Amino acid sequence: MKTDPFSRLAELDAAPRAELSPAELDRKEQLLAAVLSDTGRPDHAAATTGFRRPLVRRLAYTTAGGLAAGAALVAVTLSAQPSAPGGSGPLSSAEVATWTSTAHRPKQSDVAFSHCFEKAMDVNAGSGRPGAISNWDRRGTTVSMIVTSNYRSAYCLAGSQGPGMAVPITSKAQDTVSANDITLDAQGALGKGSARFRYAVGLAGQDVKEITVRDQGRTVHATVEQMTTSSLPWSRWTAWWPESEAHDQMTGTLTLTLKDGTKRTINGASLPK
Repeated sequence: MKTDPFSRLAELDAAPRAELSPAELDRKEQLLAAVLSDTGRPDHAAATTGFRRPLVRRLAYTTAGGLAAGAALVAVTLSAQPSAPGGSGPLSSAEVATWTSTAHRPKQSDVAFSHCFEKAMDVNAGSGRPGAISNWDRRGTTVSMIVTSNYRSAYCLAGSQGPGMAVPITSKAQDTVSANDITLDAQGALGKGSARFRYAVGLAGQDVKEITVRDQGRTVHATVEQMTTSSLPWSRWTAWWPESEAHDQMTGTLTLTLKDGTKRTINGASLPK
């Protein structure tokens, strides 16, 4: 006979175990990311609430369409076991630690959103001018996006702690990519120690629906999106993830899911540029 009160109560509970709904999973991840990113002292939390970096430039831009419908089903992967104690780079160690394998839409009022936009506009030499945004997403506390202005495009990453980064994108309107293939525009690794991360940006053919990147034990659901202001027959894809080892190139694979449901896997090192 079981004497443990919890075991006896469990036998009396006839209700089956209920799995969390997609909305509950989404809420769970947001709460977890908020807890992990809160590095301030508890007694100062109330005093610091509401103070954010002001916008230094009035933002005028158009935003692209939503993320894939399945983005609400979140698989959380936190950066564990950093490659070295501490770290430094465009993103802080705390920001990299909140990374998630699946992205969400950021709030445009988020300080990281405006910070990222400003970085990209500076690279495009588009101070004070409108910029069209695509592939804007949030992984943990870090926002990334592609900003196009003055016939130039830049990819940026920024949080609220580190300085952030932005790099130019070389693809042009006349560039082409096969309907079931992708190309690589820009990629690299930045930061040191637990603040190290890798990013990749490219074009995706019109039949490519989803892209899953697997590199150094990480699984990344890339953001694939076509600008709503563009009639080009391709989309752009973006992804970034924590990296524990220094490599000049991607060492993993990318699995493409096409609109007809078929999949194909390619080696990252063989991507056409």
